[in-house]
Amino acid sequence: MAATLPSPASYHGPITNTDRWQNFTHRAGDIFVCTPPKCGTTWTQAICAMLVFGKADHGEQPGVVSPWLDAEFAPIEDNLAQLEAQQHRRYIKTHSPFDGIPYHADAHYLAVFRDPRDVYCSGLNHRDNMTDAELANAAFPSGENQFNDWLYKVREPGSWDLQSLDSLTHFFKSYWDFRHLDNVHLFHYSDMKRNLKDSISQMAQLLGYDYDDTQLESFTEAATFSSMKQKAEQFAPESGTGMWKQESHFFANGSNEQWRDVFSEADLAAFNSRLAELLPADQADWILHGHG
Repeated sequence: MAATLPSPASYHGPITNTDRWQNFTHRAGDIFVCTPPKCGTTWTQAICAMLVFGKADHGEQPGVVSPWLDAEFAPIEDNLAQLEAQQHRRYIKTHSPFDGIPYHADAHYLAVFRDPRDVYCSGLNHRDNMTDAELANAAFPSGENQFNDWLYKVREPGSWDLQSLDSLTHFFKSYWDFRHLDNVHLFHYSDMKRNLKDSISQMAQLLGYDYDDTQLESFTEAATFSSMKQKAEQFAPESGTGMWKQESHFFANGSNEQWRDVFSEADLAAFNSRLAELLPADQADWILHGHG
């Protein structure tokens, strides 16, 4: 088990620039929502908003309150000013590996992962729902070889944004190796689907909140897939900016094992073989199933 923090690294791509963290000033208690794309980012931001504001019907847009700081969608000065002005506890989104973001012992890192096969399926919908085709294709493979491109592409050191199984497992390992730290908390999408209330309760406790059962029930109901889809204008990231063809389609499915309707037996065999090349057996089992 690693005893020291990772050596800082920079990641750059059509969307990401981790150098944007250089002028970030942290506060004790900051929450970093750290996920690969399509692994529950928006879901976790929504839960954080309820925990931070103390009620399910807080009326905020979690994705607006919680900027994606290392993305080039807005000038970094605007993001930093937004965070500096916030009086509530801050929760900040990133899709960058652990060595690409600042580490603070008095902050918390919620790292959420999902079965890569479902990440792939959700990524297809995400790409096809984006209005900017060039940006969509820069983030997710396209064309008749898109599955093989996603499965076998090897990430260039320091490059980011184009999704592949290699980039996903790299992200996973960057947090997995530091899960022994008291403030690095790993969650799995499947565990959250199996028992959302328990997952919200765990997040609350880890972040230092004490909510009663009635409050947890209200948070759970508000954070279900159907509830968030009905309020897509509130919950979809970049809502109202024209990024999505239909904001409700951002919440396309949200289920586990979507891949069963997409992967052939040959695809599945190739995936299993490739995953075994990228992760040892215990890590591969966890990224597929969580705690089960």
